[in-house]
Amino acid sequence: MFLSADKVYGSLIGSVLADAIGACFEGLPVNKLRSQFSGKLAAFDYGVTRDSLNYTDDGEMTLALAEYLAENHTIISRELMRRFVQTYQSWRGYGRGTRVLIEAFRDNAEYEFMASHLFPGGSLGNGAAMRSAPVGLRFHGDTSKLWEEAKQSAWPTHRHELGIEGAQLIALATSLAATVTEITPSRLADLLLPSCSTVVFQNRLARLAKSESDADIEQFGNGIEAHESVVTALACFALYPTDYRSAVATAIWQGGDTDTIASMTGALVGAHLGSAFADALPVERLEEGPEFIGYVRGLAERLAASKY
Repeated sequence: MFLSADKVYGSLIGSVLADAIGACFEGLPVNKLRSQFSGKLAAFDYGVTRDSLNYTDDGEMTLALAEYLAENHTIISRELMRRFVQTYQSWRGYGRGTRVLIEAFRDNAEYEFMASHLFPGGSLGNGAAMRSAPVGLRFHGDTSKLWEEAKQSAWPTHRHELGIEGAQLIALATSLAATVTEITPSRLADLLLPSCSTVVFQNRLARLAKSESDADIEQFGNGIEAHESVVTALACFALYPTDYRSAVATAIWQGGDTDTIASMTGALVGAHLGSAFADALPVERLEEGPEFIGYVRGLAERLAASKY
């Protein structure tokens, strides 16, 4: 079973656009953010109407992973890391851990040791989750294969079980977003829970199932750790699965790691809707404009046509 190129494009452009919009709010405490704008949609509109929209490391790594998957039938973690090194632009705001690992791999330093020991037990950050949506697009419909490939997509930079499972959950949620017609918080949680093995994510998904409004989202966090942001993005998507603007605005409205939470949310809504949402948004102001949009469309077509 294949996804349409339009759904793949919707997810990729939805992720990159949300990343660029969310970037101008990154690190803002929620109280400060909410004191500056009359509401979440006002914040979104401010972010989207800036003169330029540049994506961060979230977008760069997502596109690099999508490129890799368009060319390969399975993920070999060291080869994927090589691709990350090739596309690495430090000015895009890479986190300290990922930056150190990419530069260690590039410089033939003690990369494997650092990957396991830079953080106790390995990184549990959301850097693997933020880029994993293309795994769900590439291996949709085969949960077992998708789950293992998502682990391999995380492995170059994330060795902690929470960092890995965060990536697996976003990948699986992207597959579900693209193929399940009716999405609600309870439905999404029910579909994700059977694959989930960590108690932390099991508990949070159980709470996601009971979420009914924006007020229920704050409990899931807004930090850079996978368990403090992945379910936040899942909730923003599940509450607004057919409304890109509201979903991404809700992600931004949480404050904290706004670009990453928005990026994950945007990838999910885009996979669900396809590209129609982008018609009302200035996507042509992303990076190199029409040339960049053409590149992402072409990448989506290649990824959609990939077989395994």
